[in-house]
Amino acid sequence: MQSDFLKVEGLTKKFGEFTAVNNVSFTVEAGESFALLGESGCGKTTLLRCLAGLEKPHSGTIEVAGRSFFQDKTLIPVNERNIGLVFQDYAVFPHKSVDENIIFGVKNKNHKSDKLQQMMKLFKLEDQKGKMPDQLSGGQLQRVAIARTLASEPSLILLDEPFSNLDKQLGVQLRNELKSIFKSQGLASILVTHDQQEALAYADKVAVMKSGKILQIGTPEELYLYPDSIGVAEFLGNCQFVDGLSDGSSVDTCLGKLKLARSIEGKVKALVRPENIRAELDEDGQFTVQEMTFLGSTRELKVSNGKQELNLSVPSYQEISTGSKIRLEVSSAIVAF
Repeated sequence: MQSDFLKVEGLTKKFGEFTAVNNVSFTVEAGESFALLGESGCGKTTLLRCLAGLEKPHSGTIEVAGRSFFQDKTLIPVNERNIGLVFQDYAVFPHKSVDENIIFGVKNKNHKSDKLQQMMKLFKLEDQKGKMPDQLSGGQLQRVAIARTLASEPSLILLDEPFSNLDKQLGVQLRNELKSIFKSQGLASILVTHDQQEALAYADKVAVMKSGKILQIGTPEELYLYPDSIGVAEFLGNCQFVDGLSDGSSVDTCLGKLKLARSIEGKVKALVRPENIRAELDEDGQFTVQEMTFLGSTRELKVSNGKQELNLSVPSYQEISTGSKIRLEVSSAIVAF
């Protein structure tokens, strides 16, 4: 059974009258990948800076591996926290070579050569040995920055939007590699991002933040399939609601009677994501295709029954076009609010 490696309780950070982080509590287990997800200005980067020691909280506690980093007026300095920081702007030393950058934080001189070789291999930088930063691509620069962070043997890695300056394909590749590397090293890590797909793909657990507060913490599957609130549902993926009347186990809607994943009674709004709706051509179908967009592997449809408009995604092999009459079905259990 894993233990809580990082414990944050009641953390609050203010800038004047503005509360950037509002009474936040969460835990991260040893070796766990964790993500703080939210829009710009929600407080996620400020929270990360508090964990790193770059900002002093007003109240709450931060504990890492049983050691108190912040409590009441006690604040452990940045250089004594043994936390690795990775930023979106690479933050490598432009006047130092790749080799010099990577071993910069290695204190034991006898270990520098071995550590350099290990990091070069781990981050696939062998061909960049001896080069200067201005000779590297963005992806290579970020690899150097992360290798330098890992070479100093931190107990916790904090990543602030580290893939945002990379093109999408390269960002996905580096994200997957980092998750694997950190797991192999047994390192806990916290990723700050505004990108929902990035958070869901990277993290074992995700905390959704808004206005300085954490709305919900859970596995990617829990957050996407069973959000606790409309706010969380709307932030994760394509989201749409249909009105209905629930008896506690199912809800009557324009899509028929839908099974509920959790009990709720009365008038509700049922969450129906586009990919959860199946469509079949049917001359007696109640819905008509208003718009169709072909996207290669899928067709994105906008449909209407005259009262309710819905968006759905169907496989491209289904030859459904604008004006088609269709029958809709939702086979999986849904949540309602």
